[in-house]
Amino acid sequence: MVLPSAARTHREPACVVIVNGAQFGAEARVDENPLVIGRADDCGLVIANTSVSRHHCRVFREDNGFVVEDLGSTNGCFVNGQRVQRFGLRDGDRLRVGNCELKFFGEGSAEASYHRELLNHAVFDALTGFYNRRQSREMLEHAFDRGRSEPDRLRLMILDLDHFKLVNDRHGHLAGDRVLAGFAALVRGLLPPEAVAGRLGGEEFIVFGSQFGAKDFRTLAERIRASVEQADLPIDQGSLRVTVSIGLASQGAEMRTAADLLRAADGGLYQAKLGGRNRVVGAE
Repeated sequence: MVLPSAARTHREPACVVIVNGAQFGAEARVDENPLVIGRADDCGLVIANTSVSRHHCRVFREDNGFVVEDLGSTNGCFVNGQRVQRFGLRDGDRLRVGNCELKFFGEGSAEASYHRELLNHAVFDALTGFYNRRQSREMLEHAFDRGRSEPDRLRLMILDLDHFKLVNDRHGHLAGDRVLAGFAALVRGLLPPEAVAGRLGGEEFIVFGSQFGAKDFRTLAERIRASVEQADLPIDQGSLRVTVSIGLASQGAEMRTAADLLRAADGGLYQAKLGGRNRVVGAE
């Protein structure tokens, strides 16, 4: 995950950051142990992309610097556009592993904190801390592609705050922002680590993951719905109560793209709104 850009008093460790694709912003530090980059689960930086070999390359400390070494990958390892077998890295060097672009930052890099700040702005929604629309959609598409071989594993919910326009109209947009931030914090506290949460825009959000059974995923949605209904969300003067409607869907073998999964969940959301709001409805 992308580390927050809080003030740091210690020397920045060396690290490698993914700067494109669905895993944009993922970071791995390079310490005394070599960092292996590849598709296999035992790698220090796992890149779930078929263009990446299971154990593609490694980055490690040597003498007073750092070195990248190709581990016999199919598509090669590139530094600043040049294919290499073994190469001494400098701060700011660009690495290409398969179709994925990465950047290396050396110890104490003056650029690392600035770059991390840019990544935070590019990946996360500033108000809620959830992934922003572009990033969450890319991650969903990536998860959908991985799930083609195991239909019905990837599950998605779309959450939409009920009558949110009235909150803005009656209390102002600043109060509306406070409610959205409070809602996001509440939901974040209920999600397991493997769940991905994103803000599609306005008062609409998504949560998805491949580690849930159908019953557990619905239980999670119901827990979110009930918790939101009972929560007093603070605004500048007092607090507000809101409710949320949720549509559920699972990846089906007949679905061709992640957009089909979104449409299915949106259909459940529509039925939840039509049925009186403040409820969870699964797609037909």
